[in-house]
Amino acid sequence: MLRVSVEKTTGGSADLRAIADESIEPGLPWGEQLRDLATAMATGRRLDVARDALVHSASREVAAAAVGVCANFQMMNLILDATGCPVPERLRFVEDLLGISRRS
Repeated sequence: MLRVSVEKTTGGSADLRAIADESIEPGLPWGEQLRDLATAMATGRRLDVARDALVHSASREVAAAAVGVCANFQMMNLILDATGCPVPERLRFVEDLLGISRRS
């Protein structure tokens, strides 16, 4: 979903490895600020700093939309975790891409 959204809105692609490796440029407008905001929302740390950085580099509207997207992804993840929904085999490559080890 995220990959398709990036392709549709930017006409390019993002380097998903940037999610797990801050040394990699995401390849998106405001990519570093978006990554920092998503990380802050997931961890609860430095949220004000990350949000303000995105507002400063993009706009309040972009920051508000990004917060909404992060919240929606968090909601979907909680639902999937709570119901025990398995990751489809066709998406397992993302684990390797992000350096996440598979659970048995």
